[in-house]
Amino acid sequence: MAVQVAEVPGTGAEPERQTFKPDLERIEIELLLEGIFRHYGFDFRAYAYASIRRRLWKRIEEEGLSSVSALQERVLHEPEMMEKLLLDLSINVTAMFRDPGFYCTFREHVIPLLRTYPFIRIWHAGCSTGEEVYSMAMLLREEGLYDRARIYATDINEVVLQRAKAGIFPLERMQEYTDNYIRAGGTRSFSEYYTAKYGGALFDQSLTTAFSTTVSRCSECWCWAARKHCVS
Repeated sequence: MAVQVAEVPGTGAEPERQTFKPDLERIEIELLLEGIFRHYGFDFRAYAYASIRRRLWKRIEEEGLSSVSALQERVLHEPEMMEKLLLDLSINVTAMFRDPGFYCTFREHVIPLLRTYPFIRIWHAGCSTGEEVYSMAMLLREEGLYDRARIYATDINEVVLQRAKAGIFPLERMQEYTDNYIRAGGTRSFSEYYTAKYGGALFDQSLTTAFSTTVSRCSECWCWAARKHCVS
């Protein structure tokens, strides 16, 4: 026997998406990105539309919101929401000695040139969680240039910068990193650079203890400065 069941009013726990209007949604997204740029200084306006739309809706759904405009209100008035969105919009792909051929070329062709300078500054833009910055620090130490180098590591995401500062990386990736290090022309045993601690691989603090660090809201700059002070 068929029984008619009355619809139960929604509780508000799962807001429904508004009727999809592509042109209106594009306006909403453009306004959100413009607002982020003007209020926080992060410029995502030229990013691929399909990709950024997908990432925005991921955050909208996780927050239980119903539209891009609703997300915009939260983002512009709550810095914590902006931090969450940055994690969604950032693509943090990195590894130690990620491109071994690059480091071999750097040792062979760039290091001899750097030896002719009294002081060296190297900038890692978009450093993510710092694996490639640590790789460069190891290389400079092995080549005897570490003490006259300053390394700037920047990323728009303060969360990943904090992970980079901690210097703790997954133990399960150490074999991969060891292989990369050997192929990159490393001159020591890679295992000398870290110890198993805090549930991961804690990297040699002598690579960082002589550095002063700072985080700037305008550039999210983490400055490694050997026995120097970094002014952001």
